[in-house]
Amino acid sequence: MTAWRRTVARHGPYVVRAVAEFRSWPAIVVSDTRRGPTFTVRGTEILRLAGADEVQVRLTAPAIDRLGPYLRECGQVMACPDRAWVTVQLDGEPDLDLLFALTSVAIKEHVA
Repeated sequence: MTAWRRTVARHGPYVVRAVAEFRSWPAIVVSDTRRGPTFTVRGTEILRLAGADEVQVRLTAPAIDRLGPYLRECGQVMACPDRAWVTVQLDGEPDLDLLFALTSVAIKEHVA
């Protein structure tokens, strides 16, 4: 008999803090699954934990087009193959603030 071990995803301290913060946001439904938490607004996934220090945010293509000049200037934000998503690299406190701001935009895009 082979024993399967579930690998626990290791996330950096800023990702852990972001997840804890998002659990308190009333607009976001956080569901714990075997693959980790999922973050939805009105049934649409808006956040993904993409790595130890990365979170992907579903902004929508129109929002990314509007914010494009600012996002291109920011070294912490990278485009994703799916044009509706961006990846935010969390290396410090200012990156958390950026993630929270972009998540607010994502919520507004999916509630409107």
